[in-house]
Amino acid sequence: MARRSSFASALALLGLGATLLSSCRAPSGNGSETSPPPLPQLPGLDRPVAFDSDVKPVLENRCVVCHGCYDAPCQLLFSSYDGATRGASKQAVYDTSRLETMQPTRLGIDARTTAEWRAKGFFPMLGGAAPAAESGAPADDGDALMIRMLALGVAHPFVSGQRLPDGVPLGVDRTLTCPEGGEFAAYARKFPQGGMPYGTAPLAPEELRVLASWVSQGAPQPPAPAPLPAAAAAQVATWEAFLNGASLKERIVGRYLYEHWFVAHLYFDDLPTGPFFRIVRSRTGPGQPTDEIPTVRPYDDPGGPFSYRLQPIRATIVEKTHIVYPLGVARLARLRRLFLEPAWTPTQFPSYAPEVASNPFVAFAEVPARSRYQFLLDDAQYFVMTFIRGPVCRGQVAVDVIEDQFFVTFLDPDRDPSVILPEFLPQTMHLLDLPAEHSGHYLPGRLWIEYAAKQREYLIARTRYYDVIDPKHVGPALDWIWDGDGANPNALLTVFRNFDNATVVKGFVGGMPKTAWTMDFPILERIYYDLVAGYNVFGDVVHQVATRLYMDHLRMQSENLFLTFLPADRRDSIRASWYVGATHELDYSRVDRLRALDHGTQIRFPGPDVKADLLTMILRRSPKVAGPPDTLNRCARPPCDRADATPAERAVERELQRLASVRGAWVAFMPEVAPLRVRTDATGSHDLVYNLVHNDAHTNVAFMFGENDRRIPADDTLTVVRGHFGSYPNFFFEVEANATGSFVNELRAVTSDSELERFVERHGIRRTEARFWSTSDWLRDHFRRRAPTEAGVYDLGRYDNL
Repeated sequence: MARRSSFASALALLGLGATLLSSCRAPSGNGSETSPPPLPQLPGLDRPVAFDSDVKPVLENRCVVCHGCYDAPCQLLFSSYDGATRGASKQAVYDTSRLETMQPTRLGIDARTTAEWRAKGFFPMLGGAAPAAESGAPADDGDALMIRMLALGVAHPFVSGQRLPDGVPLGVDRTLTCPEGGEFAAYARKFPQGGMPYGTAPLAPEELRVLASWVSQGAPQPPAPAPLPAAAAAQVATWEAFLNGASLKERIVGRYLYEHWFVAHLYFDDLPTGPFFRIVRSRTGPGQPTDEIPTVRPYDDPGGPFSYRLQPIRATIVEKTHIVYPLGVARLARLRRLFLEPAWTPTQFPSYAPEVASNPFVAFAEVPARSRYQFLLDDAQYFVMTFIRGPVCRGQVAVDVIEDQFFVTFLDPDRDPSVILPEFLPQTMHLLDLPAEHSGHYLPGRLWIEYAAKQREYLIARTRYYDVIDPKHVGPALDWIWDGDGANPNALLTVFRNFDNATVVKGFVGGMPKTAWTMDFPILERIYYDLVAGYNVFGDVVHQVATRLYMDHLRMQSENLFLTFLPADRRDSIRASWYVGATHELDYSRVDRLRALDHGTQIRFPGPDVKADLLTMILRRSPKVAGPPDTLNRCARPPCDRADATPAERAVERELQRLASVRGAWVAFMPEVAPLRVRTDATGSHDLVYNLVHNDAHTNVAFMFGENDRRIPADDTLTVVRGHFGSYPNFFFEVEANATGSFVNELRAVTSDSELERFVERHGIRRTEARFWSTSDWLRDHFRRRAPTEAGVYDLGRYDNL
């Protein structure tokens, strides 16, 4: 299945000096020339409908699944009443050809009223006056645009259980048509199969009646939200008091925490199902309604006095943006020990000037490095998730720079030169500035030259400091890798890339990967500020290019740090196998080349596969950190049974283990992420969930262009993950538990697209089937029951047309 890189394409066009037109143009033609195609009337209910009890469940389960984030078609968000009433826009957030920074359009932040959104170009979907069509035709006076879109879907249904016609594009980079009211007739003539829900089975009649009634009744809004539970309100007060401490030391710590939590969904650990909160800078203080200051980046100048506030999240929780972070008594004590109790005396509050604020090593130079690094390590999965899966929702800038599956470890703080040598960061922090500092000022080529020079100088300096902590050049021992203090499972992580999005899980999950990372404090903090705190999803193409080029350095530095634990005479050949076709690139051979090859390693390796041996030794150090063994994917001598598995699970997992032992072959035909529902009884209450995760192999991930040319399908692998995984299911499969063996046999026999299609007909659930929706509902309910803190609505916008 070919991957496309719109980012690469945009850069190619930029290099040619091309200027692209907007991809959200309305279809040509005058909507008033002829009457629109006859559409069925959607009958309503003979009673008033309530938003919370009637409408919200339909919106959540049928609309939010595609309209819940920045990448929602036409910026139409149904995750809240405010999003529905804001309406849609012709302007795309994701436009990799954008030559100028776009004004941000964050719901609830960048405008507060419907009138303000209309001024920003958003047009209504629920009725009301709309701007005239571009042709000059007056706006339609008929049904609300949302109802007409639903009626168009009813008028032109797809054949149940069949693949969608080729004329119904599904790619996230497809050209969008976002018609306003006066343009709908032309849209319906040109795209008769473009009704809603787009490219899926229709909504149930009762669901349509609910939505039709709601709109016809004037789209009544929900009642005012109930006050916070007393237990939550008390903890909000405690945390707002802590974050807004008056002393200079407390103010600096509050700012540091805010800049690292601003994308988090915060919750209290004794209230695991919520409410969830965002931390915001507000013009108003605790005890008053929040008045958020709408800056683009968390370190932008707020422009006046403010308070940090915890603002309840009222919108539907969607999995792709739901990155949770717990607060509680133990957390508060930990932060005090890390930041307030150590004997450091600040002299000034950090400037908000970009050259200071964008570089955390300059802005927070007075905060002890050990405190900052340990803070990141304590919740490493959260921080890696923010830049791997963050709220931008389409992270190709971040993730096309990484392999499809790799393991992550961290350098122990007691072995990190930036932590144990007081002079290290003061001497090198000027070399660690990030792309956001120069946003909009430099061209990509000049940025590449500047960052390459600084990275090379930094790595030379780091090598000198490495000599200080390892004067005899014996090299690192196994305990140089952080062991989670013997109990913290954040010490070992696995990252899975799934085209333009990715997932981070605790532990080493899957087979032994091609590459592995070890991050130290400067790497981890810089990745966060490059891809999260300093990244502007509304930025121009230069900003996006600079972000991507900088991340190349950080990937290679992470890989190189891992390689320092291997025998010196093996490092170069192993690294070269990760960069086939790219070993002559300047970043590889000069800037981020292997250094300190005169330092050995204190680790003794039992066999020739030193990479796998090292990862195995790391796993065996502490069961509390490593978690249970991955019997699904690393089963050397079958059967490998999970200790806590039920008899039904053991039988199913013994069969699924046969999928994880394959390289290439049928794996290359599989979608990126495919949930598998294993039915165990007629009620479905005890059904099992697994995910089949396709890991694409590449010769290297060193270039921004030509990803398909660097694919090696014969080396693709599959990881079987128990339970829920990822944010974007690409296809649902379903099988009876007692037929799992046959399912595995049939899948392993697939050798062509046509055979995959026949396999899908037997075991898959296509977009056009009625059970597409019931399966989605079941998975969401199962997720909520099994992981109530982490669960959210899955995004079905990337569901394949197999």
